[in-house]
Amino acid sequence: MNSSTDEQVRRIVFVSRRMSGESLLVAQALAKLDNVCVLGICECPDQANPSGVNSTDSSEVFIDLVCVADTHDAAQLVDAAQKLISKHGALDQIVTTQEPLLEPVAQAGTKLGLPGMTVDTVRRALDKSYLKQILTQAGINTARDRLITNLADARTFADEAGFPIVLKPLGGSGGLATWRIRDPEELELALELMLPALENGENALLAEDYLCGQELCIDTITVASEPRFHSICCYRPSILAALENPTIQWSCIMPRDISGNRYREFIEQGLAAVRALSPGNAMTHMEGFLVDGGGVCFTDATLRPAGARIGPMLAFAYDIDPYLAWARIAVDGCFDGPWERKYAVGTIFLRRPGSGTVKEIFGMESIRSQLDSLLVDVRMPRVGAAKSATYTGDGYVTVRHPETRAVEDALDLISETVHIAYSNQAEDPPPDSGIRQEWAQRLQYSSKELNKPAWDIDVMMPWALHKKS
Repeated sequence: MNSSTDEQVRRIVFVSRRMSGESLLVAQALAKLDNVCVLGICECPDQANPSGVNSTDSSEVFIDLVCVADTHDAAQLVDAAQKLISKHGALDQIVTTQEPLLEPVAQAGTKLGLPGMTVDTVRRALDKSYLKQILTQAGINTARDRLITNLADARTFADEAGFPIVLKPLGGSGGLATWRIRDPEELELALELMLPALENGENALLAEDYLCGQELCIDTITVASEPRFHSICCYRPSILAALENPTIQWSCIMPRDISGNRYREFIEQGLAAVRALSPGNAMTHMEGFLVDGGGVCFTDATLRPAGARIGPMLAFAYDIDPYLAWARIAVDGCFDGPWERKYAVGTIFLRRPGSGTVKEIFGMESIRSQLDSLLVDVRMPRVGAAKSATYTGDGYVTVRHPETRAVEDALDLISETVHIAYSNQAEDPPPDSGIRQEWAQRLQYSSKELNKPAWDIDVMMPWALHKKS
């Protein structure tokens, strides 16, 4: 922080459940802004780094850190902020990059009279039914949907749309509670499990058409709700397909050239959708499909930096600092582009059949010898860590190259070569078996936690690489 007088200091409060992993990188970026001192609100900071691998301590970033029992409670955030005010003076803004915290942080900011996203702004994106209404009114294609409060509603929609259909909560992210329903029996089971598990007083689910095609996302940076930057990232395969089949090592690819006809309609509608959501100064993330047979459809949106390593992938594609880019737009209201997309970038998330804890990793030495010039970020699964329950796996490898095809080939080679041994090597059940057990397990991971894998808890892990050239 560079400041000449105390009056010029901007006091920014950053809220996160735990000040570890990417949350610390975001806080560090805030601290790089001119005349900013960073204050924090979190839960149990003494448990932020269970592995002991973090290279940065929160005390090096935050002027002060207040612990609360639940960061999702806006009243607790207000109380914590008032403690910070009494010690340090008036606050300028309260911010977060975690989706489940966007609304309580907006509520707290409004209560404290601070600038930033309003509750309605957040709900326009995060409430899936509200999102669909806004996009439809703006002429944006979305999957056909219906609010579901009981089995009769669900049967009516299934009769109209035909199986399979998709069932998901109105809020939340990470895909864990999004299910493909293939027949009436699965529909009845899903409602039996999902309706009692709804949080925040919700009493409805959203049913949608099941879309076939290329799933992808568009990420933007907006100034006064006008997109100043956009990027495309393609999913291999769809998130839902990866969730349903635990043998799949999911990957995502940022093609270097996104100017052609393949992505034109998706980009045009995506930018129009962002304008319709009117997010102000923000990073946005929207997901949808290039639908088989033609056309595009949008399914989800959020007002935060993308997860699944997409933010860091932007760094490697453009040679920029994505955390500082978020801090600049969220606090300064500025975008420092335009940027040149110099590389195609891809990330594959490592997992294999089995259960228990990570025991051993095979094949990485071969990958290093064959792909060394392409490797830019590698986080090996941590031996002793519990196996991840979701598609982002136990570790990841990120590669980049000027040619998109070279990135695709590299990810295929990694998928074939790297293997993980777990403490229980019994194969996972086939995707179509044990539906009740699988769905019940996925419901155990609340939207508050979003099932962060071990690689997202540690700021630096053994094998980590960060190449800039």
